[in-house]
Amino acid sequence: MPSEPTYPCPECQFGTLRGRRAFYFTQVRGQPVCIPDFPARICDFCGYREYDPQALANLHAMLWSSRPIGRAQRALRTDADGKTAPAKPDPPRRP
Repeated sequence: MPSEPTYPCPECQFGTLRGRRAFYFTQVRGQPVCIPDFPARICDFCGYREYDPQALANLHAMLWSSRPIGRAQRALRTDADGKTAPAKPDPPRRP
């Protein structure tokens, strides 16, 4: 069984980066997001972390591709025949 690759730590130049799992924190549209068990390389001496770039790219693609759903998109009304149709738009607001 081949051992996992290790890398010298760019922060302390003393420790070794080893593949582990760690928490990843970020913000999306002002909301905090915490991903547990995220792939990373962590220094066994100083704790410096480098997150897996492919996993980061996949996560960011998922988080930033989602768009908020408006009322007209999520709400459906049912007519007398049981067919669904888009919800009526909100009435105009008075100034």
